[in-house]
Amino acid sequence: MNELESFLNLPDVDNIIEEVELPRLGKFKVKAMSELEYREYQNKCKSKIKKGGMDFDTAKFNLLIVAGQIVEPNFNSAEFLKKAGISTATEFIQRKFKAGEIAELGNKIVEISGFDTDINEDKEEAKN
Repeated sequence: MNELESFLNLPDVDNIIEEVELPRLGKFKVKAMSELEYREYQNKCKSKIKKGGMDFDTAKFNLLIVAGQIVEPNFNSAEFLKKAGISTATEFIQRKFKAGEIAELGNKIVEISGFDTDINEDKEEAKN
C-alpha cells in the first residue's frame, strides 16, 4: 500500500472516539475535534482588545470543547437537559464540574485531537 492509500484509509476524525476517566466524575466517551470544529471553538473564544490586540478565553475554550466533544453521556440531548432542569450543556457542565475537571477534560480532548503527537508518528502508524 502506498502512502496516499495509507492516508486515505485513516478513519474520519468524527469516528475517533476514546474513553477518558476523571477520578470524581467517572468515564466519558469523547471524540476528536476536526480542524473545522477547532477553529469554530477558537473563534468563539477570541475577543478584540484595545490597540488592535486579541484576547483568548482559555476557560471558555475548554468549556466549549467539553460540551461539544463528549459523546457519552450526551449532555446536549434535549431529554438529558430537560431532566436536569437546565437549558444548555455548557450550563450543566459549569454547575456540575469543578473548574479543574473542565480544564483536565479539555486538555485530554485536545490531546486526542492530535496536539500531543508528531505527524511522523502518524505516518508510521498509517504505514503499519
